Amino acid sequence: MKLRVSLATGSAFLSMVIRQTISQLRDLSLIQEDRDAAAAQRTLHDRPGLAIIDAGLFGGAAGAELKRMLAVRHEPSIVLDARASGVGEELAGNPSVHVVSGRQAGELDLGSIETDLRRVIDQIRKLDRSGAAGPLAALPRQVQRKIPYAGTLDLIVIGVSTGGPALLTPLMKYFDKPTLPTMIVQHMPESETAGYAVRLAEASGHAVTEAAHGPLPGQGTICVVRGGQDYRLVRTAAGQLHLRSAHLPDNPFHPNIDEILLSAAASGLAVGTAILTGMGSDGAIGAAALAERGYPVLAQRPDTCAVAGMPQSAVDCGAASAVQTPESIVATINKWYAKAAEGGSPIPEK
Repeated sequence: MKLRVSLATGSAFLSMVIRQTISQLRDLSLIQEDRDAAAAQRTLHDRPGLAIIDAGLFGGAAGAELKRMLAVRHEPSIVLDARASGVGEELAGNPSVHVVSGRQAGELDLGSIETDLRRVIDQIRKLDRSGAAGPLAALPRQVQRKIPYAGTLDLIVIGVSTGGPALLTPLMKYFDKPTLPTMIVQHMPESETAGYAVRLAEASGHAVTEAAHGPLPGQGTICVVRGGQDYRLVRTAAGQLHLRSAHLPDNPFHPNIDEILLSAAASGLAVGTAILTGMGSDGAIGAAALAERGYPVLAQRPDTCAVAGMPQSAVDCGAASAVQTPESIVATINKWYAKAAEGGSPIPEK
């Protein structure tokens, strides 16, 4: 089965180079070519296995939205900066985005693009033993951490999966009264999260509610994101935090932690993250995006996990700023609450 590739460029010359490169790779199939940012957005909604986007389309409102979509996309994307003009910081935090640039600023460098495009495609392709195309994944990349963020956080996100209910139910009674919006993103069926929120409230004495599409509860309330589906975080013009439903057809884990964290990073939110016990690696890519902006990421110490896959992945990619026991994670989150109480949360009540 061939890998589905989409292409978006307004340049006939660049299109020719890309088409020639793709035609040399028998396991790739060009399924769509778009000439403007709006058409490229529509194609990305169909989640091609690999998207190749010309950075020249990033101008204007449609181009800005196209860039935002790339910033939260899970499947690999290649951005072609043929004139070495730069693509901005929005895309730097997503390890699934690979930038191929020309060698000389302002000049259309098709030769370098052709050479480097083939190299990057070869890097991110994963072939099975028979030579057939397999699914693509983000290249492993160590986080390039910025100076640690010293301000008040906007939000706390706790990502957790296998072993989460047994861990959090007794642990949450040690949380101080939340002074920041706090989200628990627990892989769980839709029918279970409302009851889970009730059990957490009863065990902890805190206000805990289920949250889905719409505004998040303000400070003082912990929310459990509704299970069985996926969401993105946005900040409205009034400064409020809202969840927006997202469609991730190939995602086996709902709600998807990476989608929450990547959209938070794309929205410019200062997020404190805790990645707890769970199977797989959900949360690592989103945590890396936030870590590269200097925001704190806590990983549960693997030897204390029911399943260590998720926190270990955050550690392995360098996203974790601290690896802690569950009790130490609670103590750190309480410090974040205390700092917010001193300085005041910038997110208004709904």
